[in-house]
Amino acid sequence: MTRRASPEGLPTLRQHLAQVHLRLILFAVTLAAASLLVSGVLVTRNYAQRNLDLIANTVGYTVEPAIVFGDPQAAREGIVSVADVSTVDRVELRDRAGKLFMEWSHPRAGLHSGLERMTNKLLWAKPSIHAVRHSGEIIGEVRVYGNSEGILRYALSGAIIALACLGLTVMATRILARRLQQEVIAPLSQLAEVSQSVRAERAFHRRLPPSGIAEIDQFGRDFNALLAEIEGWHQGLTSENAELARRATHDPLTGLGNRVLFEQTLAEAAAVSVRSGTSFAVVYLDADNFKQINDLHGHDGGDAALAAMAERLRTAIRQGDQAFRLGGDEFAVVVPALTSPDQVESVKSRIEQAMERPFLLPNGAYAVAELSAGIAVFPDDGKSPEALLRRADKEMYREKTRRRAASRGVSNA
Repeated sequence: MTRRASPEGLPTLRQHLAQVHLRLILFAVTLAAASLLVSGVLVTRNYAQRNLDLIANTVGYTVEPAIVFGDPQAAREGIVSVADVSTVDRVELRDRAGKLFMEWSHPRAGLHSGLERMTNKLLWAKPSIHAVRHSGEIIGEVRVYGNSEGILRYALSGAIIALACLGLTVMATRILARRLQQEVIAPLSQLAEVSQSVRAERAFHRRLPPSGIAEIDQFGRDFNALLAEIEGWHQGLTSENAELARRATHDPLTGLGNRVLFEQTLAEAAAVSVRSGTSFAVVYLDADNFKQINDLHGHDGGDAALAAMAERLRTAIRQGDQAFRLGGDEFAVVVPALTSPDQVESVKSRIEQAMERPFLLPNGAYAVAELSAGIAVFPDDGKSPEALLRRADKEMYREKTRRRAASRGVSNA
């Protein structure tokens, strides 16, 4: 079947994987040498065991006369003639009572290393046993113990070959791993990193660069297009959420913070003052003549008056102060981080001066806002936001009462 090239002329992922699989198969064949080593040791051990059984059988026939005549020297000579091979470690010859009649050890048995002795015990935990018979009657027993010297030499040579193959495999594997890292794994890792960044950090501006592999590049283009679409949705949702949050905490007519935001700001200011040991003030404001403006000029005139009051209030306060419309014709200003009582009095004076100028109503008439203000300082006038607000409200009504009294005195005069 003919392989189709990508439109960009780039190698496909299938072609890359086919090359990788070919090399992996070659490595698997090479590593199979290890299994051949193990199976070879097992086969050699079985062969040696059968050889020991034959030697034990042969020694039994050879030493039969020596046991009958009680000649250990003849028995030794018979054992040496048969068992003096590298696969035999030692031979024991016992009489019919099980008493040791004669023992022979291979000349190299005393030179065994600890590894050989351990291997002997592991491979030949039990000796090859053959009964010695004379005229059909058992007169003794031959026990032949195996020697693992030949197997160890085979295993050592096989291990050297296996290590050489392993070294070559490691070198080739590193080369292939580096190529896979550069051509396949790196683009996929970058995809995972961008996905993680988008998920955890909302970094929708991130994009995947070209990888040089057709399938991954196609996936990257689709992924980038999806990110661009999600980025647009996210910006729209962020804008909508910000607007909803602003509407929830701001007065729609004047744009000032509403009562909800005022209460939150008041609680936060109280907490900051407690931690830092500083003071802050609340200026509570109420329009004295708003009902007259609303009655004379209608709701449109009343709304225009409230908007004008809010704008004058916004421009009169300092940077860092916050103004709020609490409802109807009630306003408030939070003056944070007071260093002297004169600061809040200065703010109040600036507000009064700002309200002295007439403002234009929709019907072409002019009106002037008359505001009564009450001031309360935390914690001198109240140690909780509620107590502070009650004190400011009380002070505002006192000033409103004085204004009305002064207005009646002027009228009577």
